[in-house]
Amino acid sequence: MPDPIKPSPNPDSGSVSGTVPKVTRRRLLQGGLAAAPVLMTLASRPVLAGGPVQTPSAFTSGNASTPIRGLTSSGQSPGYWKESQNFGAWRPPYYPGTVTSPGQQKTTLSSVGESGASQATLFDSVFAPHYRGKTLLDVLQLGGGPPNDVAGHAVAVVLNIAAGWTPVITVKIVQQIWSEYITKGYFEPTAGVHWDAAQIVEYLKSTT
Repeated sequence: MPDPIKPSPNPDSGSVSGTVPKVTRRRLLQGGLAAAPVLMTLASRPVLAGGPVQTPSAFTSGNASTPIRGLTSSGQSPGYWKESQNFGAWRPPYYPGTVTSPGQQKTTLSSVGESGASQATLFDSVFAPHYRGKTLLDVLQLGGGPPNDVAGHAVAVVLNIAAGWTPVITVKIVQQIWSEYITKGYFEPTAGVHWDAAQIVEYLKSTT
């Protein structure tokens, strides 16, 4: 007759030394195996350039009003890039004003054309033409509705890329989005789906 106080031997019970019971180990292993497909699914989502942010076509399958933010991205908004105290964060080949030497960026455009200086970057030299004579900084400062808001966010994303803060999207993709939008009035991330200005802005925000 078993001792009523002392539990009967159980092949799944732990040893006297206090090691983890076998049943617990089995549960841990089973839990780990069950979690593995979830992690693999997250890791295998389509990305733009190595980060976990979705491509435009994949983004359409979710709620376009809810930005999907990249875990490895730390990009800034248009508001950040247009502030003079942040001009030092601009990286070549993009300049807010005239640059006479590395790290010395002027906050005005008064000396554009100065001998040996890099001039402020024109919007139309980066994107499909629309703002003749305006610089990237000018476009950031425009504000207002479309197409200015789309252009401003496109500029911000390109500056984030140059600074190494948004490794989840490429300049080429941003240029493609702007070019198609300014030509057709919408961007088509996948066949039959048309994004208006608000949806494009939401997607560009999701990469920061």
